[in-house]
Amino acid sequence: MDKLDRLIHIFLLWAIGALMFAMMSVTFAQVISRYVFENSLSWSEELGRYIFVWITFLGMAAAFQSKAHIALDFLVSLLPARPSRALTVLNTLLVAVVSLALVVGGMSLIKFGLHQRSAALGLPMYYVYTVIPFSGAALLYFALRATWKNMTSGGKIAS
Repeated sequence: MDKLDRLIHIFLLWAIGALMFAMMSVTFAQVISRYVFENSLSWSEELGRYIFVWITFLGMAAAFQSKAHIALDFLVSLLPARPSRALTVLNTLLVAVVSLALVVGGMSLIKFGLHQRSAALGLPMYYVYTVIPFSGAALLYFALRATWKNMTSGGKIAS
């Protein structure tokens, strides 16, 4: 399972990197188009915004797995081992609940987006909304794995 964890995490990091490069390229093309050719690209701002949304949602799951998300661990560090582990398990279960809400809510948005198109690109909006349940599923997987690791780690919190 640790191999699958790493594989999903690496996929997310590479996808985020590729999306960042794409957003940078679109923005650079917009700047060149505006100042060199004196003609603005009408679609670049919209595409950049949608890429940013994808980066944000994929980054949420990747940051959780990397333990790079913001965490208030002051109370966890003050408690003895058993209550600290219980609080950590509760925290990861709450993250799992939120991620499940992302999956369910994201599926509803995809259904809604089937009948919607973006203004400048004419892109079906479900392309944009697809990242929500996908990242929610990745986060749910990572949260459940973290919960399992913390529950079975004996006396110390699993990293």
